[in-house]
Amino acid sequence: MAEGLTVPQVLDLCGYPDDLLDAYAFQVTGATPVRKIVQLQTTAGKLAIKKFKFSRPELDFSLAAMQHVQAQGFPVPAIIPTADGALYVEREDGIKYFVMEWLEGRESSYADVLDLALTARGLAQFHEKTRAFAPPACPGKVQWGTWTGHFLERIDELRDWAVLAEQGGSAFDRLFADEVASGIQEASRAVEVLLASPYEEITRQEEAWGGFCHHDMAHHNVLITREKGIMLIDFDYSLCDIRAHDLASLMLRNLKSTKWDLRTALFVCKSYFEVATPHPGEEQLLHAMIRFPQDLYEAGLFHYVEKNRPVDVLESRVRKWREQRSWREQALRDLEDGVRYVLVNGKIR
Repeated sequence: MAEGLTVPQVLDLCGYPDDLLDAYAFQVTGATPVRKIVQLQTTAGKLAIKKFKFSRPELDFSLAAMQHVQAQGFPVPAIIPTADGALYVEREDGIKYFVMEWLEGRESSYADVLDLALTARGLAQFHEKTRAFAPPACPGKVQWGTWTGHFLERIDELRDWAVLAEQGGSAFDRLFADEVASGIQEASRAVEVLLASPYEEITRQEEAWGGFCHHDMAHHNVLITREKGIMLIDFDYSLCDIRAHDLASLMLRNLKSTKWDLRTALFVCKSYFEVATPHPGEEQLLHAMIRFPQDLYEAGLFHYVEKNRPVDVLESRVRKWREQRSWREQALRDLEDGVRYVLVNGKIR
């Protein structure tokens, strides 16, 4: 428990109603904040309670995804129902809360080559276990075949924000205006790569498999077990899409953290396909997803549309985009050939 605080005080401090746990059959003896959740010491063992601010269909999808892969033998937190058998509690303000098993493991470190290999291999195993998922109705969560449309829509948004940046007079406006033309060019190139790829064929095959993506492969959502396996947590953003979405995200996270060292991304790819069988042409999908300038796009989105991020944080993101441009261009130039070599030969050139 947070030092000197009672369970209701910890819950209140973390923004949870203090009577929330009355809906459950177990007794709570302690509570500790951990990131955005609260760990509970209970008569049923260690548990965690989590707040969910999205819609009911989105929560139903996330919980169903977790239950599906758990039933297939992949380790994710089990959902603990209320005394009445409900999977979550919803309050009048629309916020939902659910309790789940606390998994014992340490957060992965992508700077550790063993953790990175375990994560990539574990991700491939996870994707295998997602097959035959029957998602509950939630249109925004089913995104088979939407990459081309999303990319084109975002290019139009970047163009709109370019006009706003030229008209604005802030430091962010000037910085964004200097970089957005390069971003639009990169986004357009990503569309060209995608259109030249077997995207539609691969999408049809994976849609027939019926899998889904985790869609948030941050290192703290990957727990390493004592047995050198992985467990996944936080399925808030899970959605139905091709596996390249998750794999490209994992490769990109490590590219950005290593100044676009291509060998690190190829190592992720090699480790993943030690478990999974590649599709012909899958390297083009990874190239398209990694090339799209998501960081620049999100900086514009948060500043001009959502207006919910500190401007200094967004300026830092755009400056980092600019500073990494030469490394990025070099890595992207060699990415597709490098991945293709890995898929064919099972090793890095």
